[in-house]
Amino acid sequence: MEIEMLLREKNPRVMIKAGMGFLLVFFLMGLPQLASKFGDGLYDGVRGAFMGIGATLVLWATYLNGQRRRDANR
Repeated sequence: MEIEMLLREKNPRVMIKAGMGFLLVFFLMGLPQLASKFGDGLYDGVRGAFMGIGATLVLWATYLNGQRRRDANR
């Protein structure tokens, strides 16, 4: 339900916080060496998904912030 609200309202502040959360998980997963317990490909895939989702949310929110600022200046 909260994810639906995030995507429906497109609030850049919430999107940046969520994106930074995904990026934090990505970087924290790189600290311990868990790849030996799991398959190397699965572990890298999950880390890549966190990085991709986080970067996409941050970039999308930055674009929306700029778009709102440009519209407010007109």
